[in-house]
Amino acid sequence: MTQSRGLPQPYQASLLHCLNSLAGGCPEGESASAPLSSLREATSALASEVGVRNGATATALKPTDALTLVDTARGLLSAVRGPAGGGLPNAQVTDALDAALDSLAAGIGTDMRHAQADRVRGLYVIIDPEVTGGRDPMEIARAAVRGGASMLQLRDKLRDKGEILPLARSLQQLCEENGVLLIMNDHVDLAAAVVSGGVHVGQTDMPVAEVRKLLAPHQVLGRSNRQIDLLIQSQMMGADHVAFGAIYTSTTKGGGRGPQGIDPLRRARAATRVPLVAIGGITAENVAPVVEAGADAICVTAAVGSAPEPEAAASRLVEAIRSAGGRV
Repeated sequence: MTQSRGLPQPYQASLLHCLNSLAGGCPEGESASAPLSSLREATSALASEVGVRNGATATALKPTDALTLVDTARGLLSAVRGPAGGGLPNAQVTDALDAALDSLAAGIGTDMRHAQADRVRGLYVIIDPEVTGGRDPMEIARAAVRGGASMLQLRDKLRDKGEILPLARSLQQLCEENGVLLIMNDHVDLAAAVVSGGVHVGQTDMPVAEVRKLLAPHQVLGRSNRQIDLLIQSQMMGADHVAFGAIYTSTTKGGGRGPQGIDPLRRARAATRVPLVAIGGITAENVAPVVEAGADAICVTAAVGSAPEPEAAASRLVEAIRSAGGRV
C-alpha cells in the first residue's frame, strides 16, 4: 500500500478497510440501497486518489454492526481532517464520503425501524401504576406477557423520572426475555436510557424530528391521533406507527369528547401506510369489529390492568383478536 500525500498510512489502511467492509457487507434494505451505492462510488474514488487497489469484502454485516462501522469511518475521517491527519488529497472525495456515510446511517436506521415496526401487532397493553387494582405494575406486566401480549407500554404520569427508571428497566428486561416490544410513553430520555423498543408521544409532546435525534436507530416512534388529518400529519413527520382513538368510550382516558367508532377507524386505515394502533374502550367482547376495520394492534389499559385475573383477560383478548383475523 502506498503512502498518499497528506494521509498517513495507518489512517489510510483503517479507513479503507472500514469503507470496503461496509461496501461489501452492509445489508441492502430499501432505504439503505441508494446510500450504499453512493458509498461504493466514493470509496472507489478514495482508493484511486491514494493509489491502492480497491476491493469490497463479502462478509455480511448485521445492521447494528454496519452502524458501528459507519461511526468508526466517521471517526477516522474526523481524525484525517485533524492536525495529525493532514486531510485527504481531494476535498470532494471527503465531502462525498461524509454525505454517503450520513445517508447510509439514516437508511440503515430506517430499515431497522421498518423491521421493528412489523412487531406492532396483536395485543398492546399499557402498564399504568394508576390502573392496576392496587397491584404491583410488574405483576400486571408479567400476566399480560403470559397471556400473549406482543407489546407493552409504560405510562406513568405521576412520578418523577428517577422513580420510574427502575420499573422501566425491569419491564425492558421482561420484554427482552419474552420477545415483546416495550414502548415508553412520553419520556424520550427514559426510552434512550433503557434502550426500549421505542417511545410514544402525543400531539403536544416533542416534535417527531426532535424525538428521533434522541433515539437509537432501531427504536420506533409512535404518535397519538384523534383526527384523520393529524394521523396523516404524523405519518408524514416520520412516525413508525400511529395510534387512533378513542374507538369506544374509554374509562382511563379523559378529554370530554365522544368515541370515534368503527367507521372513522376504517377511514384511518385507508389513510395509513404504517402500522395502525386502535385504542380506547376495547374489550374482548367488542374487539372483533376493530380488527376487521384494519387495526394492526389493539391497545388496552383497564381491560387487563383492572381485570381480576389479568393473564386470563389478556389471553381472552389475544384469542378474540386471532379469531377476528388479526396477527398476534
